Amino acid sequence: MKRVFSFAEKPVLFILRLLPTLISGVVKVIAVHFSPDSQSIISDLLKRESGEFVLESYKVSDYSSLFNRLRSENAPYTWLRKEDLPFEILSKEKVQLEIFNELNNSILLIRIKNQFDQKNDLFFIYFNQGLNNIGSINLNKVLSTDKKTIIGEILRNSMLILLENSKKDKDLFETLNENTRAMIKERNIINNEIEITRDKYQHALIFLGKSYLIDLYKNTGITYSFSESTIKKIRNYNGDISDLKTIILKAVNYAEAMNLGGSSNNILIEDFHLVIDESNDRQQKKLTQQVGDVPVKYLKTYLLLDKLESAAQRVKSKNMLLTGSNIGKEFPTPITPPAISDALKKHKQKIVFLLKNYPDHWEIIRTEFRPMQNIFNVKSYDDQLSA
Repeated sequence: MKRVFSFAEKPVLFILRLLPTLISGVVKVIAVHFSPDSQSIISDLLKRESGEFVLESYKVSDYSSLFNRLRSENAPYTWLRKEDLPFEILSKEKVQLEIFNELNNSILLIRIKNQFDQKNDLFFIYFNQGLNNIGSINLNKVLSTDKKTIIGEILRNSMLILLENSKKDKDLFETLNENTRAMIKERNIINNEIEITRDKYQHALIFLGKSYLIDLYKNTGITYSFSESTIKKIRNYNGDISDLKTIILKAVNYAEAMNLGGSSNNILIEDFHLVIDESNDRQQKKLTQQVGDVPVKYLKTYLLLDKLESAAQRVKSKNMLLTGSNIGKEFPTPITPPAISDALKKHKQKIVFLLKNYPDHWEIIRTEFRPMQNIFNVKSYDDQLSA
């Protein structure tokens, strides 16, 4: 049987199910009680069938005056015999009221006040003939009044204790439910507040990031903007807010360096430019370390020289001549010799600056690549810078 709380069903039915376990010798129990649902007197029957007790509704004939009298009496319990009860006429007429139709049974009527109409609910408990299953009883002797009193007292008190415990359990359960609902409500309120705070914080991060771009525009005249994916990445940033400016400045440097073929006045910062966890992307980490100290206006030129140097290294590793054609083919996206010459001429002044300030960089192209040597005279760095 599926377990349920003691208070999950009506108190009367709860007691009916337990009565056979409280005392032996029970044949059946009929409860006549007030129903708050129907606002009337109803009855239920507990009977033994095939060795087990079965609980079912039980319709009795209308005998309200009798039940009203029995429910109003103050005696906590009463031992009854068939001949003590005025129901012979009902049995002869075969009316459905069957509470008192076993002539040889002993019947214990227990009264327990209910909380709805302040009258007693009636429990008619039928025992085996002569009460021969109740303790150690001599079948040749009539059960004494004292013993009947003890049985009535113990059984009724046991029923009262069960009902009281069931009520306390119900009250405790309702209190726990109320507390649980209050905690759930409080948790939902806190979660909503956290969500609102998080949303405000995320908007503040985006606003802060854009303010850094505005400051850069004031210094460089270049318009920087975040892509939608970059905004999403900034919104989900969980690191130290004091590090955000450095991260965005590095992203700007990275985007500048990668913008060789784009507009020099409008730079779009993509999400991959924003290196929040540099350990997860070694290539981006290396790049940001290389260009971190280079002035923004020289980043494009710096990357151009890096690409030329890398291409020159690959050409030399193949034992090929350092021509514009061979170097152009080694670019990630191959370019022509005229394109290399145009780029060198366009960046001439910045190339001179970088070669002078980074003397340990680009060793191959500064000494062996003729197009580089054709656009400037190494001996006249100062003259070119002052031009």
